[in-house]
Amino acid sequence: MAWSDGHRAAAWDGFRTMSRSGFAIFTWALVTGVAMAKSGLTTGEAVGMSFLVYAGSAQLAALPLIAGNFPIWTIWLTAAIVNLRFVISSAGIQPHFKDRAFWKRSVLGYLNGDLNFAFFMARYPDPHGDRFALPFFLGMSLTNWCIWQTGSMLGIYLASLIPEAWGLGFAGTLALIAILLPMVDHGSAMFTAIAAAIVALLTVNLPFKLNLVLSVLTAIIVGMLMDQYNAKKPSKKGVL
Repeated sequence: MAWSDGHRAAAWDGFRTMSRSGFAIFTWALVTGVAMAKSGLTTGEAVGMSFLVYAGSAQLAALPLIAGNFPIWTIWLTAAIVNLRFVISSAGIQPHFKDRAFWKRSVLGYLNGDLNFAFFMARYPDPHGDRFALPFFLGMSLTNWCIWQTGSMLGIYLASLIPEAWGLGFAGTLALIAILLPMVDHGSAMFTAIAAAIVALLTVNLPFKLNLVLSVLTAIIVGMLMDQYNAKKPSKKGVL
């Protein structure tokens, strides 16, 4: 089906939306590429992991296990647990694309990511069949994918030239924080972020990065409770 000018405008809007986070995405991908190259993987294995796994947190969690020759089932389990949040985010966008063919939904699931989900749900909170939702999502997701793979490939091929003292991992974390903090722009989001952060810190010693899963679940529960609380608050409009 040919896209109209409106479809192309929505895709371009998605590109602009994700491009604002380009520095954080690129930096984190560069860090992940360097980590893969320095973990003992061959160049081909690192490139394959970047394209097939396409999940920075899961890749970084699995690399020490791969380097330590852990059983394959522990590597798969660790990656699956770290990526449980994508089950939640995919369930969030599913109502928007449930009428698409299975292979199309599979591609959209592969392209989905943390920022994609956050920006998309902020733009289309209700699945009311907006015909521009898909072009917007694709514009964001393909931009994210291209930036990530560019940074990852550079990290893989330039790893030997990058000193450990640069601390790129910390730089990537700071870049992500700089992008995410402006999104915490109201009371509910602030309470949700604080609750998730507290849970993540208190459970940081759990195995298999389970603290990430618990913090995500905490954020969802707190966010839902805050939404219910705000919905029940009486409106002050018309009150003298």
